Amino acid sequence: MHGFNVLISKKAIKQQPHFCWKKPFDFQQKLALRTFSDEHIVVEQFTGTKFISEKLWLDNEDFFILTDGVITNLKALCLEHKAANYDALLRKIVKEKSFFKNFRGHFVGFVYFKKEKTCIAFNNHTASKKLFYFADQNTIVIGTDLYTLSKTLETEKIKRTLDKEAAVFLLTSGFMHENLTLLEEVKQLRAGEFLQIGNFNLKTDFYFHLQDIQENHDAKSDIVEQLDFLFKKSIDNEFSLDKEHQLISLTTLSGGLDSRMVALTALQLGFSNQMFLNFSAKGYADEIIARQISEQYQVPLETFSIEAESLKPLEEVVLVNDGLTIYTGASAVFDAIKRHRITNTGIIHTGMLGDALLGSYLISDHKTKPQISDGVYSTQLLNKYAPVFQKYIQNYSDIEMYKFYNRGFSGMNNGFLYFDLCGESDAAFLNPDFLSYALSIPAKYRYKEQIYIDWIKIKHPEFTGFTWESIGGKPTNNSILRCYYRYRRALVKRMPLQTMWKNNMNPEQLWYDKNLSLRQTLDQYFLENIHLLSSCSELFHDCQFLYQKGNITEKAQVLTLLAACKLLL
Repeated sequence: MHGFNVLISKKAIKQQPHFCWKKPFDFQQKLALRTFSDEHIVVEQFTGTKFISEKLWLDNEDFFILTDGVITNLKALCLEHKAANYDALLRKIVKEKSFFKNFRGHFVGFVYFKKEKTCIAFNNHTASKKLFYFADQNTIVIGTDLYTLSKTLETEKIKRTLDKEAAVFLLTSGFMHENLTLLEEVKQLRAGEFLQIGNFNLKTDFYFHLQDIQENHDAKSDIVEQLDFLFKKSIDNEFSLDKEHQLISLTTLSGGLDSRMVALTALQLGFSNQMFLNFSAKGYADEIIARQISEQYQVPLETFSIEAESLKPLEEVVLVNDGLTIYTGASAVFDAIKRHRITNTGIIHTGMLGDALLGSYLISDHKTKPQISDGVYSTQLLNKYAPVFQKYIQNYSDIEMYKFYNRGFSGMNNGFLYFDLCGESDAAFLNPDFLSYALSIPAKYRYKEQIYIDWIKIKHPEFTGFTWESIGGKPTNNSILRCYYRYRRALVKRMPLQTMWKNNMNPEQLWYDKNLSLRQTLDQYFLENIHLLSSCSELFHDCQFLYQKGNITEKAQVLTLLAACKLLL
């Protein structure tokens, strides 16, 4: 939501431009403003003060560089390069091609080479933070917030139009694909991508891409050992920063395996100053299992019961993510973050995409081509817009790559935007060293997360003593047991008993059907704002159809688009 904005002009910039940042929420961390300018370039950063020492802001005779987010290995890089401080480190490495590939953490950045008059903007390996850019023959704008960038274009009297393909993806997939945003004139940097600027020519390239990862031929026992080694190294890299700053580590915890692995491995490594965060419908398995883990390991748990009211402030939720993903995917977390009042806290540590890396995106034990229906929230408009999907899906040779770059990095990683309101966030599974090795494991081992279960049972057997919410039983690779667990859970759900398997983590459809106030709020918003699409008759009628005939998820996709149009255009 906040971060940095860069304006580059062919004409000399004689007056400091006014960048329109979003008004911070009352519950947000303290923010600081700092600026840099040269004859043709102005940079402004509006960022949280927590971990500001891990956000580069260096200005010397050769270059200016800034980063936003948190780089977790700066001190380690100083030791490696025998540099006394960050300025000395960057002087040594900044001219190396893609020097930022050695950074670890949750970051984006920009560097301006003063003598050469060239610039580079870069994303991290998994696009856990967002970076957008616009360019025409006279103006280039780069920024971490789409709204702020859009308002900069408005100030510069530059036209902004709705990207219809991006709108189609929001109404089907529920998130953006490739480098699209809802503004036709603005693109986003993808995971592991960087932007080079020289003489007003722009070029994007990848310094890190999953397609370059080669399959390994390690024995299964060696795979388990290496997974454990790299994961512990990643955990130490993240949690050490909290310890250094004497802050409480906030760790998300549900009934799944990913968050459990992060939280409990950190405890094993001695990071005991933790607080677990749980987001779940009251009484559901995710809350019950998290509470059991919390009690056994004697770590405080803050539980946020998600309720129907969390779906009402949709404009606030969209204000954070600029309509890049369906708003209901983050409304519960946003509601919880608003209520979070714990002070002296550090990074929010998540298990983001852990299961995907270890096999859940695979549909067989060998590579298969993606289909347009893979990973979509709604199929109602899918056939109509099949050509739009085919245009982009041809860039991917297999379903796993397609899901990672679109559903994972472009979609799910938007969740970090909400955690960042509290400070900064990160995910141990997304450390590029762990990620690269995990994806090098042959599909035959990762299919149905077999290697994941083997890893836990061999190296962390005590973690398997709790139910795995996904299957309704304790983690196992026994296919018969898995089927039995799932059948038992399905049967219990249908019985007239109050159990932890009733409802689910996000019972939005039940809320919409049963809660008159919520239904009236959402329906009224649709009626009051559908006119925003009146200039695009096809999308206008698509949204009318989807809202009137669709389920709550499909209604939310429409509402997200309307709220985003209201915000950005």
